[in-house]
Amino acid sequence: MLNLIYYMETYGCQMNLYDSAAVRTLLDQAGCRETEDPEQAQLVVINSCAVRGHAEERVLGRVGELKSWKRRSPGRLMILMGCVGQENGQNLLDRFRQLDLVLGTERYREIVPHLQSLLKTGARAAITGLEKAGPDLSIIPRFEKQVGAFLAVMRGCDNFCSYCIVPYVRGREYSRTSGDILGEIKCLAERGIKEITLVGQNVNSYLSAGTDFPGLLAQAADVPGLERLRFITSHPKDCGIKLLETMAGNQKICRHLHLPLQSGSDRVLAQMNRKYTLGQYREIVSTARKLMPDLVLTSDLIAGFPGESEEDFKMTLDVMQDIRFDSAFTYKYSIRPGTKAAQMPGQLAEDVRQDRLARMISLQQKISQESNQADIGKTFIVLVEKAVPKRGQMMGRSPGNKPVAFDCASGVSPGDIVKVTVNKATQSTLTGSRRNCP
Repeated sequence: MLNLIYYMETYGCQMNLYDSAAVRTLLDQAGCRETEDPEQAQLVVINSCAVRGHAEERVLGRVGELKSWKRRSPGRLMILMGCVGQENGQNLLDRFRQLDLVLGTERYREIVPHLQSLLKTGARAAITGLEKAGPDLSIIPRFEKQVGAFLAVMRGCDNFCSYCIVPYVRGREYSRTSGDILGEIKCLAERGIKEITLVGQNVNSYLSAGTDFPGLLAQAADVPGLERLRFITSHPKDCGIKLLETMAGNQKICRHLHLPLQSGSDRVLAQMNRKYTLGQYREIVSTARKLMPDLVLTSDLIAGFPGESEEDFKMTLDVMQDIRFDSAFTYKYSIRPGTKAAQMPGQLAEDVRQDRLARMISLQQKISQESNQADIGKTFIVLVEKAVPKRGQMMGRSPGNKPVAFDCASGVSPGDIVKVTVNKATQSTLTGSRRNCP
């Protein structure tokens, strides 16, 4: 038994949140105890993100800050796991003497034996092999004090978008068996989890023993005790009519589709290796909205890709105006070493990328505000997530994944489902009053 007090920080995507929850289970099973105060910890675990340069800089900056933490108490240990660890490996140990272990994206399941070896020998190590360890149902990730949980159904990526580092740090795609996934959903539902979000780098490319992603969704929605089912992130090339009809035909599957567009220019989409055209994307959106008039559509958009002209960029703004995403994650292009786009001619200056990002954000904020304003007067079924005592409110989410706030009163707790009629809206949050209690 390790019997260590540990502190964990997680950066990046939903997959990292899932991996961190699994690491908590592994450490707990080894006799460790988590603290929310790093000063009380003997071990710090950082789960890192490298999808953009800024994300990697944040992680490395945090590792640098923790040098003084380690100096203040002999015997303290620090582990860096995740995509930054996978990308940089031994170089991190050479650069940061305060790091004891570096674990790649597929090596988190081995954290306990590597810790045991470190404590026994004192030998620092970087373990970054991408060979698949395979799922282990004894590792049910710990999502404490939450009504929702993430669940990884597949890992890796085979798409190799020209700007993206994910295939290099997460490896090639592989899917878990539907039996493993359904078993984990059942365990989480029995623990009181009401909502599960199925995650994968390209979740809708899931395929295992003849079960495709729409088939998996239908099976997952049948698990007793589960109230809601979501998924993220979908690739447009794999978003077919069968998936949309499955969503439309099952009330447990939330009417929220996150469908990254990235650019409104076919020329740029081809350079990005996105494998679809704007016309094909529009067709998916049109079909989805016909099948689900209440669909909430969100997206990812990149400003300043290499070679993007002002005309290309304005095409993206025009598409945003036309499609009207309810919300979108917007980014300026970030050079990722080893990707095809990093070697492309026409790299844009920082001020150009920043200006285009600012214009993109401004437009999306306006559209999001208008989208939420249109919800005033509507009544939503809200899954309550938490209380916010300072504001005297409860917070939850609509089926479309919009945050909803309402006045706090007795008889409502996280995990309850209530009806809320919206009477106020900002670009990010709906506010309303309860119509009835469970």
